[in-house]
Order: sequence, then structure tokens, then C-alpha cells
Amino acid sequence: MSYAVRNTIILLVTLFFIGGASYSYIKFYQEAKLEKLQTSKTEKQKDYNSKKATSDSYPQLNETYQNAVNIVENYDKALYPNNDPDDVFDYLNEISEGDAQVFFGYTLVDSVTMDQYGILNSDINGIGDYENFVRFVNTLENSQLINKIKSLSLNQPPEGSELTDVTFSFRLESYYQRVPLQDVNQVVSSFTMNPSVSTANPFYPLIRTSIPPNENNLVNVEQSRLIGLSGTRIFVIDQSGSMNTLKEGDNVYLGYLQSIDSENKIATFSLNKGGITELVTMEIEQ
Repeated sequence: MSYAVRNTIILLVTLFFIGGASYSYIKFYQEAKLEKLQTSKTEKQKDYNSKKATSDSYPQLNETYQNAVNIVENYDKALYPNNDPDDVFDYLNEISEGDAQVFFGYTLVDSVTMDQYGILNSDINGIGDYENFVRFVNTLENSQLINKIKSLSLNQPPEGSELTDVTFSFRLESYYQRVPLQDVNQVVSSFTMNPSVSTANPFYPLIRTSIPPNENNLVNVEQSRLIGLSGTRIFVIDQSGSMNTLKEGDNVYLGYLQSIDSENKIATFSLNKGGITELVTMEIEQ
């Protein structure tokens, strides 16, 4: 074999080997890497498109969020911060410290959980002046923290209690947040009442068999004497022998001084005797 033929064969083999290696490199490495890069590019493009869509919608989403936050922060109702029954008891006590003073007992029944909130169920029972009780319930239902009253029961007071008192019991539902929706620390502590709610006591007897004692030692008209009067004042010797000066509207035992008639020298009193109103007239003794 001549030298030229041998070199040609070697050259052909070398070229074939280089071509095969190049083909294998392109086919099995670069194409696989290219496919991988293409897949990565597709995924990154999808991620980019998604993030761009989010970025484009951010101003509107942010405006919606800010409106929602503003609604929550300025809403006139709020949830308790947690399911601690002490918070509910303290809230009831705070309401009862003012004009809505009643005496009550508190019993926790259970706690019911929902998705974003929960309910503390409690039994409340006690006694108090009817007007105070109405204010207590009125304040509890109309103030900021959410409480609902169910199964309310009212009864006349036990014997020996004040006629204006009532006994009461009800189930209280107190709503608390399980997801932080509102900063309850910013809840206004002032209480709110509905002024249109009547406080007239339906249990108070219109006519009573007994009248209250004269604990303040007011002038007892039926045991006193009228000794003088002017256009605006009268002078009375009361049941204990003391001299008293009264003007129209001043309280006396069981009532008040209604009018003064200086021309006829008489004074008229309006007295409530166990629910029966009487007008009693006193004349100056001659």
C-alpha cells in the first residue's frame, strides 16, 4: 500500500471520527440541552406573564384592598380579639358600672368555631331595676363589640325586693375573631344606646296595696298646717312641728306642691297613694 493511499485512509477515518463525534455531540448533548433550555424559557415566560399580569392589576387590587381596610376600620362593629371569657365578663361589668347597673352572674357554656370567627356562648342571670336592665341590654346590643341576646326571660322580683326590680336570664352570644381582621385595640371604648327604646316597666303595679314609708321625712300634707303664703311660697308646719317653706314643684311625702292660689289663700298638692292620684288642698288656718 502506497504512502498516499495510507494517508488518505487515515484522513478519511479521522474525518469520519470527527464527523461522528460532532454529530453525536449535537444530537445527544446540544439538542437535549436546547430542549431543556426551551422548556425553561417556556416556564420562565409563563412565570413572567403571570407576574406581569399581577403587576398590571396591582393598582386596582391595592385600591380594592385599601377600600376594604377602610370599611373594616371604620365599621361600627368589631369582634372580640380572642375567645377569652374574661374579656366578655369584663365588658359586661364595664357596661353595668354606669346608669345600667344590674347584679348578674356569668356562666360560660361553650365556644363554637367557624372559618374566620367563633362564638362564645354564655348564660347570664341576675336582678336589677327594670330601667337599668333595659339600659344594660340596650348598651350591650348597640355598642361596638358584637353580642347577641337570645332566650331572654324576665320575671317579677321575689318577695321583699323593690317593686321596680326584675329578675332576668338570657343566653349571650359573643363573637370573636379567629383570623386577624381588625385591630381590636383601636376599638372605641365608649358605649352606645338606642334612644328610642322605652324603659317603661310593665311589671310595675299601677295600683298598690301599700305605700312607701316617709324615709326622707318630707312634709306629710295630711299631717301638716298651712300658716301663710305668698305668690311664690307657702309656709307649712309639718308633722314634726317644724316650719317649712315650699314653692311650686317642691316634693312632699307621696307627691309635690302643684299650685299656689294667693287670692283664695289655698295650696294644692298632687299625691300618689299607691297608684291612685289625689289632689289635696290646704287652706290657711283662720
